[in-house]
Amino acid sequence: MAVHTKKLTFHMGQGNVVRDITGDVREVVGESGISNGTVTVQSGVSIGVITTLEYEPGCLADLEKALSVFAPFDPPRYEHTRRWHDENGHGHVRNAIMGSSETFVVMNGEICLETWQQIIFCDYCPNVHPHHPVFVCVMGE
Repeated sequence: MAVHTKKLTFHMGQGNVVRDITGDVREVVGESGISNGTVTVQSGVSIGVITTLEYEPGCLADLEKALSVFAPFDPPRYEHTRRWHDENGHGHVRNAIMGSSETFVVMNGEICLETWQQIIFCDYCPNVHPHHPVFVCVMGE
């Protein structure tokens, strides 16, 4: 079995930033030369989420509305924020709810996604950081 890994780095900006990384992950799968297997995509930050969604403004707004019910940006609400003064307690909770990684099937060198399904990286850091890593691991033959 072959394994190919790559660290991708994104400048996400400030606040709740959602980015379509499907093309980036497809590129890594192509570089791997693996035809059949799996690809795992993992956030390299504890306030980052990897998930799938139709990447269009309505779905993005709906996702944020839903998450604001369970984990709104309200720094004083979170014990984590009171302890560390970093205002990202909501990001940690969102990560715990949604997850920091996803695994997809690779068949004939392509990620098995339906037409309207994209791989997205959600960054819930209220501050600007120079880079946020995402790790991609392709395994198979």
